Amino acid sequence: MIANLLAVFLLVVPLHSQNDSATVEYYVQLITDLYKNGETYKWPTDAYEYYSDGKRQQYGSYDFVVIGAGAGGSVAASRLSEIENWNVLVLEAGGYGDNATDVPNLYTPIEFSHYNWAYNSTPQKTCCLGARNQLCLYPRGKGVGGTTLINGLVYARGYKSDFDKWEKFANDKRWGYDSVLHYFKKSENFVHNDKQAPYDPSYHGTGGYLRVEYHQPNSPQLNAFLEANKELGFDIVDYNANKLGASQSQINTINGRRLDGAKAFLRPVRQRKNLEILTHSYVKKILTDKGVAKAVEFSHKGKNYFVEVKKEVILAAGAIGTSQILMWSGIGPKQHLEDLKIDVVADLPVGTALRDNTLFYGLTVHTNYTEPVRPLRDYVEEYLNGVGPFAIANNNAGVGFYESSYTKGTGIPDIELEFIAANATSSLSARSLELTEETYEDLWKNINVPQSFTVYVVSLHDVSKGTIRLKSRNPYEYPMIDTNLLSDSGNKDIRVLYEGVQLVLKLLKTKAFRAMNATLQGGPLRACRKHEYLSEDYWYCAIRQVSSNLYHPLGTCPMGTDPKKGAVVDSKLKVFGFRNLRVADASVFPFPLAGHPNAPTVMVGEQLGDLVKLTYNKKL
Repeated sequence: MIANLLAVFLLVVPLHSQNDSATVEYYVQLITDLYKNGETYKWPTDAYEYYSDGKRQQYGSYDFVVIGAGAGGSVAASRLSEIENWNVLVLEAGGYGDNATDVPNLYTPIEFSHYNWAYNSTPQKTCCLGARNQLCLYPRGKGVGGTTLINGLVYARGYKSDFDKWEKFANDKRWGYDSVLHYFKKSENFVHNDKQAPYDPSYHGTGGYLRVEYHQPNSPQLNAFLEANKELGFDIVDYNANKLGASQSQINTINGRRLDGAKAFLRPVRQRKNLEILTHSYVKKILTDKGVAKAVEFSHKGKNYFVEVKKEVILAAGAIGTSQILMWSGIGPKQHLEDLKIDVVADLPVGTALRDNTLFYGLTVHTNYTEPVRPLRDYVEEYLNGVGPFAIANNNAGVGFYESSYTKGTGIPDIELEFIAANATSSLSARSLELTEETYEDLWKNINVPQSFTVYVVSLHDVSKGTIRLKSRNPYEYPMIDTNLLSDSGNKDIRVLYEGVQLVLKLLKTKAFRAMNATLQGGPLRACRKHEYLSEDYWYCAIRQVSSNLYHPLGTCPMGTDPKKGAVVDSKLKVFGFRNLRVADASVFPFPLAGHPNAPTVMVGEQLGDLVKLTYNKKL
């Protein structure tokens, strides 16, 4: 089976390996074991592994307590601990990453491990219909680094138009494009390691903690994708420079190894005496009194603790975790909290506007190009040299950003295409999406893996909103997540995906792809058999069957100016009604962006650092 999986990887140039045999064999066994584990691993359904009982013990007193060490929390803790006379405690439920999380293309098997909270949605009616029980899965990273330990690593910030709109929502220029660009550049260390790839240096930083680079070498299939775009009149661009078009993916790796948020922002400063990272610490609630966060209650190794807060609590547990902790703390929708017999501290619309990007993954294409299959040892040697198939997550080799009919002529991207070279269609692919047997057979069973690629179609500015609600007042129960994708009354979201499908079909008709004999595979879906194959009605049916959330949850504590209009935090990232409680993760996004959440979440963490320093008159 492992040999079959490796058939999907990109063409690589043989390199002389300087790696010793023992190291190579270690990784060969590691990878083999991870795939084997993925076939039988059972995801958790609750957080009872953190159960603690007994009287609460005090865990000292700190100026700042940062809850969560993901993309936002890692940055916040790093920047706050720059002030030597501030002491900072980071509470993180998971542990540190390891050699497995470092390998980008172990993206799928790592989901079948303790690094994944493994949430799922409630049964859906408008999306994920081809999955078992109509559930959308919601993998979220658990560990120092958060979801950056298990994500797809694409560095895509969003476009100027997004932040111009954000500035209006917040009524604060701090969130306008000129301001956020400064923070993006502050974080970034861009390495232009592929001179053929587009790069506009005026939009990038080179001295930050977060490295951005290109995967090497390119796949012939990716090259065809880029040529096909040019044939249709689309430019090959640096998409992080606010330009429409396609490109090789910019990714957060360092010489082919995953650069998770903690490795980027916490590892370089771990020697600071004023910074403590307490792993395996599960936060249950924030203790408040008259608008002041006083302490944080958490469990750690079977015992209950509380830590006193002298200055501020920074909540950065992600769009799902942050919502849960606030509601357990009595901060949330009044009626919902009262129904669960939770004392209401503040009536705020927490978890009321869950947003995501909808992904259609039903376009697999057969070509006459055959990906060579080589021994696993060869791929490991290349990875250890910083190149090759293991140095990229999910083979996400290229991306493109395009207008839809809703944004035509504006320069605002509304559709994203993700180009997945030599698509993996293994049993782990089916398990990672929890597809029904029928759906899997229709999509991928008969695919010739070494000759096939997939194009993901993404709706960038989804209108549909879901919710996050507590099942009970028990902090060890997983929440109820209703993604509610493709439910908007005007059908804008599904229309955008349909237009994206039509764009892919146009690309397949170009000379570049005809030279590869590119032919659509996987279908027709039996669930859509009543519709003429490839008709508009067929695609609308197929999209609802094999679409899902792109694992980009955001907006559950949106920024704005008025809680009565849906806002939970203000432009200073403070929770309304609280003097010293802030949020620094993707839950503060007021709407989906034309990009991937990791980069803008890092930006939020950077903003948090400066906002707090300004509050206490510290030098930026």
